[in-house]
Amino acid sequence: MRKYIISSLLALSLFVFLGFCIITNQNGDPRIYFPNRLPFIYQLHTSTPSDFIPAIEAGADEWTNLDACYFVFQRGANTNVSVVANDGVNLVYFDLQGVNFSDPNVIAFSSTFTTTVGGYQAVGSDLIWNARDFTPGLNGEPNKIDLKSVITHEFGHHLGLNHAGQPPSPSSGSNGCGPLYQQAVMWYAYTRGDTSKRRLTIDDAMGAISLYPVWALQGMILDASTSLPLVGAKVKFIGTYGSTIGKVEQPYTNRWSKPGVAVSEITIDSTGQYYTPVMHQSFKVKVEKYGYYPDSATIQFNPPGGIGSTEVLNFDAMLSQKPMVTFNGYLLNQLNNQGVAGEIKLFSVLDGSQVGNFTTSSDGSFTFNVYGEEYFKMVLNLNPPFQKTIVVDSIYVGPSGKTLNVQLKPTSIFVVLNDTTTSNKTKYLNSLERLGVAYSSWDVQTRGALPSNELINSFAKPTTLIWVAGGTTSSNISNDTRNMLIQKLESGDKLILAGRNIAEFSDTSDELLSRYIGVKFVTNNSAFSARGFTGDYIGNGLSLPMAGSGKDQLELTSSPYGKTYKVFYYGTGTADTVKIGAVRSENSAKRWKTVFFGIGLEMVSDANCDTLLIRSIRYCADTNFVTKVEDVYSLSTLPLKYNLHQNYPNPFNPVSKIQFDLPALSFVEISIYDVSGKLIKRLIADQKEAGYYKVEWNGTDSNGKKVSSGIYFYQMKAKNLKTGSEFIETKKMVLMK
Repeated sequence: MRKYIISSLLALSLFVFLGFCIITNQNGDPRIYFPNRLPFIYQLHTSTPSDFIPAIEAGADEWTNLDACYFVFQRGANTNVSVVANDGVNLVYFDLQGVNFSDPNVIAFSSTFTTTVGGYQAVGSDLIWNARDFTPGLNGEPNKIDLKSVITHEFGHHLGLNHAGQPPSPSSGSNGCGPLYQQAVMWYAYTRGDTSKRRLTIDDAMGAISLYPVWALQGMILDASTSLPLVGAKVKFIGTYGSTIGKVEQPYTNRWSKPGVAVSEITIDSTGQYYTPVMHQSFKVKVEKYGYYPDSATIQFNPPGGIGSTEVLNFDAMLSQKPMVTFNGYLLNQLNNQGVAGEIKLFSVLDGSQVGNFTTSSDGSFTFNVYGEEYFKMVLNLNPPFQKTIVVDSIYVGPSGKTLNVQLKPTSIFVVLNDTTTSNKTKYLNSLERLGVAYSSWDVQTRGALPSNELINSFAKPTTLIWVAGGTTSSNISNDTRNMLIQKLESGDKLILAGRNIAEFSDTSDELLSRYIGVKFVTNNSAFSARGFTGDYIGNGLSLPMAGSGKDQLELTSSPYGKTYKVFYYGTGTADTVKIGAVRSENSAKRWKTVFFGIGLEMVSDANCDTLLIRSIRYCADTNFVTKVEDVYSLSTLPLKYNLHQNYPNPFNPVSKIQFDLPALSFVEISIYDVSGKLIKRLIADQKEAGYYKVEWNGTDSNGKKVSSGIYFYQMKAKNLKTGSEFIETKKMVLMK
């Protein structure tokens, strides 16, 4: 018996994971009707209202009209039978008295009878509707249960589908398997007036097709060089869907099911084989795997062959490997063209697998050996002054390899976290991530020290420092730090300062607070909310619920170096406006700005934290402000600087290659010298455009005579024909015979 239970809670959003559920026995055999028992002839009780019949027939047709499913519902003669029995009558009965329902929450139930004679199979199904408690609706009436939706659902049980997802309280009549899928016809619950489940979803349809397939595709995918299964290859369907079925589960005592899901691709396992029912008669199939040339074909089935007829076609593929090539380049600081040290993780765009990991040295160079003719994604993990994580997507590496230089722009926002509470620190970082702001951060507790002046000076100018400090017994801002922050303000940088008790544990004569920020500590405030000052750039319109100790109440000082503006106050009334909780200040002549919060922003909600931070950043920022992560890098396929690479191989015999890079039109010389400095051979003396070049030395002098084994030096001289600048570099090589 299958029950369909009413629920007052039914989300309308689509779940990420979709699926269907097949009713089975404990061996995993599906509970289906064998072809000799089809079409399935259902019979309406003679008391069925005539205006119900079109909706009932439409529910049956949802399944019958699936071209790829050979199960057929057919309405038979009306019957006077009104009880569930294995009597050869597939009953549909609306129980106006509720005789069959002791539970008033059950809308309807289906009962299917089975046999094991000739194989596990269904032999009959009855459907009873609780018309006493749930009046069937035809037009989405808010006080009725939609007839077509529930009939379609119950007929789905007849043909062998269970609920799409496990109900929260499984029972003998209400259980299921697989991911919860609330939009599916086979979802276990309904609300009055809901007509959203009248039509089958892809997963509903593929559930039925998987049980009664008209068309199926199968095959074997192998490695052409080894003839072994190509594990991990993807068989992709273009213009249709297939399905995968999981292992048998027991969602309720003595009841078993198998979860399934509609798919647009199948991953090849260690057998190399695949099999799937499909939804459409004609479509394309493509087999792909990272590092291999793909294969594809157009699949064309015959028209449906009738009940019990399943046409199976084969598509086999043997994929050949692509050549290995070199993908190299540099990570460079956009401001000074110097190399940037960092970690690079390289992923295949095709399947998402990680194909390489490289840590650059101080010159920023990187090299990967990868398959050519593939797309890749680079994930850069960097230290300040750069964005911590930068993703460079859709990089195409051709059949001969690729050289790519990534110019990294230092961020203009530096977050320094000197609060010992982890949750307080993550509040700021999570907010900046939500806002999409490019920033770099420094956790003093993790790093073991404050950032150096040299590091802070390496950020894009002017720099906005978001300095998080404070605590229960200290401001966590030393005199040296205060002096450093003053120096940054004097140079035109900006400061956003936040944290508990910073003002309370600062000296009243402290220059940073009293003269630059323009405030002094008055008292601790215990208010549970704050209000922004009307018209203020940061505080306007804000209502800020907040709880907890450590809220500094501030007072403006009489002789600040700039102009100070009030941002928000503690409390809600007009009389509370003297209880200042945050300010901003600026000096237009010296171009510095500050924002000071007398609280830690962990005290406010995420939404209010986001608003306070983004308004503060915008207030402080100028045209150098970087708002998006993708703004912090640029790509170039041309060299960004002169470079002479180490020869390869080295030592060598008889030939070695020398690679060099030219960032602009240049006159270049590549020369070979012996250990005494004598010129042995000039390999190149020519004008060349910007680009990457290679030249070979075969161990001969300028007369073509073989030279002896030993140490030699090769030198690059280049003159930029646009700027007149010159570049000279010499490297050592060893010739061995």
